[in-house]
Amino acid sequence: MASVSFEDVAAEVGLDFRHSAFRWGTTGDPAAMMGGGLCWLDYNDDGWLDLFLIDTWSNGEYNRWLDEGEPPTSRLFANEAGRFRDVTDESGAGLAVRGMGCVAADLDGDGWTDLFVTTERENVLLWNDGGRRFVPGTMAARVGTYGWHASAAVGDVNGDGLLDLFVTGYANTNRPIPEATTGFPTTFQPEPDLLFLNQGAESGERPMFVEVAAAVGVEFGGIDYGLGAVLSDVDGDGDLDLFVANDTDPNRLYVNSPTADGFGLELVERGAEAGVDDDNAGMGVAVGDVDGDDIADLAVTNMGDQIHNMFGSGGNRLDYRDVGPGIGGDGLGAGYTGWGTAFVDVDHDGDLDLVIAHGAIPVKDLVEDQEPVLVYESRTADGELGLFQDASAVVGLGEDAAGYLGRGLAVADYDNDGDIDLAIATIGGELALLRNSGAGGHWLTVSLSPATPGTVVEVVSADGTVNRRELTVGGSYLSSGDPRVHFGLGRADGASSVTVKWPTGQTAELVDVAADQTIEVRPD
Repeated sequence: MASVSFEDVAAEVGLDFRHSAFRWGTTGDPAAMMGGGLCWLDYNDDGWLDLFLIDTWSNGEYNRWLDEGEPPTSRLFANEAGRFRDVTDESGAGLAVRGMGCVAADLDGDGWTDLFVTTERENVLLWNDGGRRFVPGTMAARVGTYGWHASAAVGDVNGDGLLDLFVTGYANTNRPIPEATTGFPTTFQPEPDLLFLNQGAESGERPMFVEVAAAVGVEFGGIDYGLGAVLSDVDGDGDLDLFVANDTDPNRLYVNSPTADGFGLELVERGAEAGVDDDNAGMGVAVGDVDGDDIADLAVTNMGDQIHNMFGSGGNRLDYRDVGPGIGGDGLGAGYTGWGTAFVDVDHDGDLDLVIAHGAIPVKDLVEDQEPVLVYESRTADGELGLFQDASAVVGLGEDAAGYLGRGLAVADYDNDGDIDLAIATIGGELALLRNSGAGGHWLTVSLSPATPGTVVEVVSADGTVNRRELTVGGSYLSSGDPRVHFGLGRADGASSVTVKWPTGQTAELVDVAADQTIEVRPD
């Protein structure tokens, strides 16, 4: 990884965005401290990933914003061959909300990527109208549940071919717990998680959703303070399971069990049995097969000295051990508060590295509370998990570089040069776009049509190395990343085969694929 470097180029490429919380001084507003999601999407289908950014205002500052002209809104920047142009007004993507996070997916199956936005108050659905504009769809789709919600994840959980939507509920600040003694968020009642099943639509109409979380087993034992979530086939049986990172409550792993009754599925909570029920600050989540045993590994970011979790399978499904305390000397991310995170092959050597955005909470000073972005290089060998080395300083990040009051992190190849770049939302500060250069090695990016979450892509490199990736939509913290599937090939100059299996059972296979290109794959 010695040749890799990251440079913040947000201003250089036209991403003029400053998060609007605490513009006139910090306050004790927890929602303003914890927002800051962002989503990569190709909203106009031109082959370049655009960037949607969540914004908010602090309690007590709304009237000040009105005096200045107008309240902050979410923003959409169109990617025009690697440079960005603000198209918020013309696209209809500007939402004046107390925003938290977002997820980008084609929820109505018309071929255009839609947007779902979580807020401290009422969630919002924006339908993509043919790549021209976004149009409101919240009420008709029945997804506008009131309450403080955080992350969202998308996938077909009941196997009917329609994309469903999971949303974490956090804290209900209208319902305090006077007797609480352990601090926020436990000073307030928790907000329930939501699972919206897609009911489809009549011809020419948009789909409607029905909320079924409690009915299918989510939070069966009590309501948690949910922050991060991802849908992934953790147990390898072909359907999507649900992992939720909870703040001060145990993390939950819901195994998907299809049934012939009710809504067609039951989500059975097996977090304690699987060894992932850590009850620390649980914020962001990442999923990926780090050690090459064809079983999903999980990372969870936590607060300060709690150490981030790295749950490795050890070769057995639903049998995890936390190797985070053994990573990086003092432990994974020791001393820092982690938020957005992702597994990604930073240096194109074929295995998955780990990137994490950090930033202190509570927010007291927008500068002094900044913390580093950390990059951990995978040194995994012979199927052993946990061989990570802190390479942050090597790539121009870490303690000696500029820090950020980071929250959401979304990874993508924004400039289509083959390596993965990092977008980081900050509280009260400028957006960061960390461009990756010098990755070296060969690469291959697979663009799926349709880009259905849960699709598995297997690449056999020309040198015989086998890598599998699962497409997930959501994860990290309040964010969603590149909808394409990226592979580092190392020294191999191509792939002897690329095999794709969609959740529908459809497949595609290509042979003798040259390296260093993006290929579009459709079902055979």
